Amino acid sequence: MSRNIAPVLSVLLLALLATSSVASTQDGEEARWLVKTSRWATLSWLENKDLKSFVTSIAESDGRIFFYLQEKTTFKATITLSEAQTNSTQFFGAKCGPDGALDPQDPRCAKLSIFGEVSPCEGDAKQVALNALYATHPQMKDWPEDHGFTACEMKIKEENGLWMIANFGGGGYMNAADYHSSDPVYHPVKGFGGRSRQLTSSNSFIERRLEGSASCYNPTNHVCECTTEKCGKTLCESGGGFWSDMCQGSCDCVDPSGNAPTQVTSQSGGHGGGHGGGHGEGDGTGGGEHHEHHHEGGSGDENGGHQHHGSPPKMVPRPDFGDDAAGHARWIVAKSLWTTISTISSTNEGETFGNIRSVADGACFLGSSGLPYFNVPSPDPTAIDIGSDHRIVLSFTEASLAERVSGDGIPCEGKDAEDPTCAKISLIGHAKPLESDEEIEMAEKAFAAQHPRAPWLATGGGHTGGKYYSIHLHEIVFLRNYGGFATVSPDEYMNWKPDPSKYGEEQACAMVGHGLKKEGNSGSMGKYQPSASTTSSTDSSTDSSFSSYAIMLVITASFVGSFFGGLLAEKVTAYWRSRRNLYTTTGQTEIDSLKLTVSKAESC
Repeated sequence: MSRNIAPVLSVLLLALLATSSVASTQDGEEARWLVKTSRWATLSWLENKDLKSFVTSIAESDGRIFFYLQEKTTFKATITLSEAQTNSTQFFGAKCGPDGALDPQDPRCAKLSIFGEVSPCEGDAKQVALNALYATHPQMKDWPEDHGFTACEMKIKEENGLWMIANFGGGGYMNAADYHSSDPVYHPVKGFGGRSRQLTSSNSFIERRLEGSASCYNPTNHVCECTTEKCGKTLCESGGGFWSDMCQGSCDCVDPSGNAPTQVTSQSGGHGGGHGGGHGEGDGTGGGEHHEHHHEGGSGDENGGHQHHGSPPKMVPRPDFGDDAAGHARWIVAKSLWTTISTISSTNEGETFGNIRSVADGACFLGSSGLPYFNVPSPDPTAIDIGSDHRIVLSFTEASLAERVSGDGIPCEGKDAEDPTCAKISLIGHAKPLESDEEIEMAEKAFAAQHPRAPWLATGGGHTGGKYYSIHLHEIVFLRNYGGFATVSPDEYMNWKPDPSKYGEEQACAMVGHGLKKEGNSGSMGKYQPSASTTSSTDSSTDSSFSSYAIMLVITASFVGSFFGGLLAEKVTAYWRSRRNLYTTTGQTEIDSLKLTVSKAESC
């Protein structure tokens, strides 16, 4: 009998080894959870070397990712998702996390990009895809058959097929096997977090400290401290710090005896680990947001505003814009508090990268300019990409707006994210770093008004260094209703101005940025006046709230828009008819890549 059992045991042992070769990881579980929970994603790809990006619906089944596209070819693509899109009750006030205390750009608000090939499903896979799509998006069952919708699936790239950041310490890659072998489990992080999220190239967690060996992170001056009075979790937290093993230097304290630290590294600085170097092959740590959030969201009210920043923002439903496509587009961008920034990968040829960034288009809708600000830390993969090729696409959707959430908590008032009436817009152009102190000050004031849970965004950004940016606009792709894309040229978009008399419920404020100066403290919602250094003295008919810089910007945008706008007349007339026809060829001259040398700076 033992002879008969031996082969069976051998087979079972081999099967066990095979199934356990890739174990479930917390990062794999978090990625699986985010995909399973999300109903839409930003899809980006390269088309004839041009960067494209648009919001589309997704569905998941056992980790497999499906789309319903008017597409019948195979193409490389990236999808980008954010934890901030998963809970509609947190849309208002730029909230994220288990208790709504985080900003969408906070590293603890999970962000995920997945790289692979999208292709039409065939055979049994087609029915699996349709079952998942119809279960997640019931409206799709009734979409017209003659519109050519096809069930498609993304095959995730095997090696480094996913990039995620979900805690302090920087983002990192994981392989497709780690994703598929994990169950969908949400791992919320509160406070400083009790574990490293940084991935190694072998996709295991970095055990960088002995248990109990740590430092006291001071969120006021962003320094890891090793002093007797702050040695150990109890003393550290009583002093307002976070006791963490993620600082580069370690106190090696014996907690809670009160013994002096064995290693004094009072200026070890920060709590990220590893390298910041982009998102290519190599160390696999991927750079990213190295602890740019420095303390909890502070005081705030249920409506999302700081109590000491004057009147809290008020949520106003979307106006009826009718045929005013430019106004509708400006409203979406102004009301959006975060976006997906798509870039061309600087390390993986033929691939794109997507990253979630908080944005601020002025202090409110009535004070918006149409060109949102965003901040990117120096070690972030997006910063590395922009340094190599400054082309970007900013993608927005009403599916992320509190103003479109129905009374029962359904985004877009029950419309599917891919439905044309759940409007979505992509701003195509190149990243424009803010250079002058005045521009930077205006960006900081806009973030102070719009992002109370991210005070670092209003004070220069994360201490790893970085820049404020806006976008130099080249093209707009806007879907807002049935019958095809709306035609909105950059000059129409930029020249549109909100009339306060038509939007009486909107909070009054004035434009923050583009040469305009805000009176009073940064927290007030007061009146804005032109800076003395930029006020135009030659045009008496110009409104006093505009500076010469803003006028020049509008003139430039008008010229660019009038030239290129005529080349955009032929838009496709059906949504996602094909990827090649999604955006018509504009004839626009290829933008010369901005060649910058960006080092793989270590976090500090």
